[in-house]
Amino acid sequence: MIRILVPQIIGFLAVATFLLSYQQKKRKQIILLNVTSRVLYILQYVLLGAYAGAVLDILGAFSSVLAGKKHTPFMRKYLRIILPAVTAVMVAAGVTIAILNRSYLDLFSLVGVLLHTSAFWMDRERAIRVVSLLGSPFWFVYNLMSRAYGSALGDILTMGSILIAMFRYRNKA
Repeated sequence: MIRILVPQIIGFLAVATFLLSYQQKKRKQIILLNVTSRVLYILQYVLLGAYAGAVLDILGAFSSVLAGKKHTPFMRKYLRIILPAVTAVMVAAGVTIAILNRSYLDLFSLVGVLLHTSAFWMDRERAIRVVSLLGSPFWFVYNLMSRAYGSALGDILTMGSILIAMFRYRNKA
């Protein structure tokens, strides 16, 4: 019973942090809370044995951290190399896991993480929210099929949260 309950509780904590991230006004705050939620999601996926989600969230957290630093001199200088390289690593990892698991389901987490993390490379908060909104249905399918029910519910709430934030900040971005 505890082996089932603990991952779900961690998933709900991840969801709460993720939802809160999109209610932040500034890009830096959105990214910080998003990375925190990813760490919780990774732990949940490992406990559930949903390793594709865990690996892709690790790569997604790394990409989000890099995106948060994209305005530093080093990142500006090498952005045209770093962004495609990070994306290629995520695609390679996601496709490899899907092939090894013989599971098309793992491709849903790949598309979800690509959309969510690519959003953080954008400068405008509205664009971050729109692209992230597009990634949420892919994570929903993956979470539902991986028995990450708290996270699946969270995906629905995330979509609602993003829509609320888009409405709140519609004239301000």
